[in-house]
Amino acid sequence: MSDDDKPMEGDDEPKLTLLDGGRDGDSERPKQAKRKLTSKQERFLSGLIRGQSQYEAYCNAYNAKNMKRSSIDNEAWRMTGHPEIARRLHAHNASIEKAASTSALSRRRLVLERLEHEAVNAESDSARVRALELLGKTHDVGLFVERIETDNGDRSPEELRRELQDKLTALLTGSG
Repeated sequence: MSDDDKPMEGDDEPKLTLLDGGRDGDSERPKQAKRKLTSKQERFLSGLIRGQSQYEAYCNAYNAKNMKRSSIDNEAWRMTGHPEIARRLHAHNASIEKAASTSALSRRRLVLERLEHEAVNAESDSARVRALELLGKTHDVGLFVERIETDNGDRSPEELRRELQDKLTALLTGSG
């Protein structure tokens, strides 16, 4: 017995070792591995990504010649619920949305840069003023925003009804 294994004087309790249950200290579970799809499922997914309806994608991927339309629709709907197909469709749609957003921001940035350039370097005063006006109308600046003020006043519903009736009467008698 080594010195570490010998009980110390007054130490009657057994020596316990803490096991972590096989985890590497991280309490989070590792991400699930991506599921493989069959070639038909891949074809179905590819059809959906290319813009086909669920019905069309299913018919192109599977032998559905002897199936009823309702059966094909049900199977196609079920296939879109497959976890891996749903995950990939979601990722594809998210990438399209991100690209569209990036494209819109790029166009906005280009327009603003060109307007700034024109505001500084335009050959005519009118072009320079117009570029400054358009820059002032942008959402970020908001200098030339048209505002419509409404006066609600403190009128009762009865006063509003009477005023509306008077205006309608005047309109109908004036045009009739």
